[in-house]
Amino acid sequence: MNELTKYDDSQYFSYPLIKKDSLEFRMYQDIVFKSVRNKNALVILPTSLGKTVIAILLCAEFLYKYKSKRVLIMAPTKPLIAQHMSSFFSSLRVPEDLVAIVSGKNQPQSRLAIWNNGGLRLVFATPEVVRNDLVENRLSLAEFSLLVFDEAHRAVKDYAYTYIARYYLRQSSNPTIFAMTASPGSERGRVKEVCNNLSIEQIEYRNEEDPTVKPYVNPIQTTWEWFTMPQEYKYVSSTFRSMLEEKLRFLIERGLLRKKNPNWIFKRDLINLGEEIQYKIELTMEELRGPLYSALMQQSSALTLMYCAELIESQGSHSLRAFLNRIENDGGKAHLSLLNDRRIKEIRTFINALKLDHPKMTYLIHILKQHHSKSDEKNTNNMDAQPDKQVALAVERPKVLVFAHYRDTAKRIVETLNENGLQAARFVGQARRELDMGMNQEEQSAVLESFRNGEFDILVATSIAEEGLDIPQVDLVVFYEPIPSEIRYIQRRGRTGRKSAGTVVILATKNTIDERYLYASKRRIEKMKQIVSSISSSLTFIRRKVSSPNPMTPEEISSYESRRKVLDKKIDKTLSSQHGISTDDTIQRVPFELNANLVRLKDKSKMDLLSSESYTLTNEYKKQVDSASRRIHQLIAKSGTQGLDVDTIKETYSIDDSVLLEALKRLEKLKRIEWIGDDRVILSENIVKISGSMYEVYVVKIIHGRALVVVNNKWHAKLNHYDYEGPRELLRKGSEFRAIGELYRDGDVFSLRIKQIV
Repeated sequence: MNELTKYDDSQYFSYPLIKKDSLEFRMYQDIVFKSVRNKNALVILPTSLGKTVIAILLCAEFLYKYKSKRVLIMAPTKPLIAQHMSSFFSSLRVPEDLVAIVSGKNQPQSRLAIWNNGGLRLVFATPEVVRNDLVENRLSLAEFSLLVFDEAHRAVKDYAYTYIARYYLRQSSNPTIFAMTASPGSERGRVKEVCNNLSIEQIEYRNEEDPTVKPYVNPIQTTWEWFTMPQEYKYVSSTFRSMLEEKLRFLIERGLLRKKNPNWIFKRDLINLGEEIQYKIELTMEELRGPLYSALMQQSSALTLMYCAELIESQGSHSLRAFLNRIENDGGKAHLSLLNDRRIKEIRTFINALKLDHPKMTYLIHILKQHHSKSDEKNTNNMDAQPDKQVALAVERPKVLVFAHYRDTAKRIVETLNENGLQAARFVGQARRELDMGMNQEEQSAVLESFRNGEFDILVATSIAEEGLDIPQVDLVVFYEPIPSEIRYIQRRGRTGRKSAGTVVILATKNTIDERYLYASKRRIEKMKQIVSSISSSLTFIRRKVSSPNPMTPEEISSYESRRKVLDKKIDKTLSSQHGISTDDTIQRVPFELNANLVRLKDKSKMDLLSSESYTLTNEYKKQVDSASRRIHQLIAKSGTQGLDVDTIKETYSIDDSVLLEALKRLEKLKRIEWIGDDRVILSENIVKISGSMYEVYVVKIIHGRALVVVNNKWHAKLNHYDYEGPRELLRKGSEFRAIGELYRDGDVFSLRIKQIV
């Protein structure tokens, strides 16, 4: 059986490496799969329509047809990677000892052990780690028959996906890329960039209206609720808008803003102006920078005032108050100048005494109480009609997902809902925001598990819940504010309507940024459809060497199945001892909800065991590197100031090349050794010290073969290519590093000469 088919007597996909009755057959998935399996493809499907299923089908085919090759699946975050690993593992007949997960939590030497283990056929990884290991020569993609890029719309500019695809095409003789996303964007340039960066040869796009998709789509009712700002909010907003117009006219009169009407100047215009002014400052003599610094102050103040106006109009007084308190503590000149303005002081006094929430909040409480009331009434009627199923029906509570753009707003929503007798919890990303520490991945997983188990029924989330994560099925999604991004709109909307009909409610304030964002997202969705269609016709095929299939034998597939059964027995034994249950018996006789919980518990135990197996593999390798590092350090110490060449080290100790390389890298990272040329090392304490000052360097941007940098958070300087001998990968926007060097004047501007990266 070497063609993907349906079982004759069921509605499931059938293939040698796909578990029976694990993937429901859908015609459009089958069509897309057969269309893209021999070329680099970008598949665009709305959230919940099964992009991952198509990826699983492809992996099953490539693992089966090329038994000596491997498959790499990538996604932007570790929780999303773990989720994919669980989905693939539950559908594929691949034993646990052939599967591994790689993320930043694995040390470099541990990752090297995984990459070097050719027996691992299915590897899941985050893209930053893959890129770093490619750059550091810890990884070659030559033996991978297929690369899967999830959330492929990220493959723009210097995101890791672009580097990985470039390496793959260079290292593999027969590369195949499968990229998937709910939306690639609405700008033709962006979509074209994604396709170019991933060398896409074919685009497969389907939406809910496609004839082959429609039978599987549950209806989603989308409504917009409009609100009028209270008079108190209008007073605050008009004050901010009046101050904003003053700043904009200052910039217009000096020819810094091209638009002449302040009403048509938006956030992007101000951001672009700030970058232009910074660039001019960097290229201007210090004594002539005064007017530019003044313009930058006005630009920064205008941006802050625009943000404040949007906060009061769209979010409410609580979010505005929190923001003003934050900028008071950051010490920035532009912020302090604004806060000292009499009008801002009056506003702060006014909103500190204001107890009025945004009308959105009042409506949100109303709609959620109404939603729960209808659900409780429905459950009561069902229990009266089916008393024998009361246990199962009693656990049914409608789950609601509320999206809020700002963390302050999300926090306020949770507090207000809980005060009003509704059970809600916050779900935010890992990044720290001033006093808000964020949530690490373990905390995120715990919140989602509690939400799934019904410990609370309203999840209030920021953008972290838009992309990929396994958010439990919800029947109501609320946007606390519209968003202009069609990508994020599609992702948010796709969180409902997965198993049954769903509802989306978008809250918007009239005559504010809400209104503009709402119509912008609708326009961009329509525009995206047209762009995808036009770009598809312009794609070109890449040259590749066709590989002859080397399929698995029936005996090898049987071996896979036997090894899988060993894992299942381990899990059953663990669950039996920990929970006093026998999974084989229980699955047939418990209510559906308990059955589902049991399956999830079993899947989690499998993932824990897989992580344990990976740790055992990498921990042994780490011990080898630790031992080699100690011995190599002792040997180099004996060589004194002459150093030692790598060949001599290899002759002295019988060490695997990969262990030797990783041991040297580790000693270098610990600053115990330094390289002299390409093949000789010396103890750091024996090297002649380089003269110069120590600098903290931040790369602002790369322009025309040189970098514009900030030195010690004080000075802007130019870094020419002939003044830099360090690693090329450090020279990218946003990079930070320490270096020994010197500042000097090159005409009217500062320049930096770097002698050594520290």
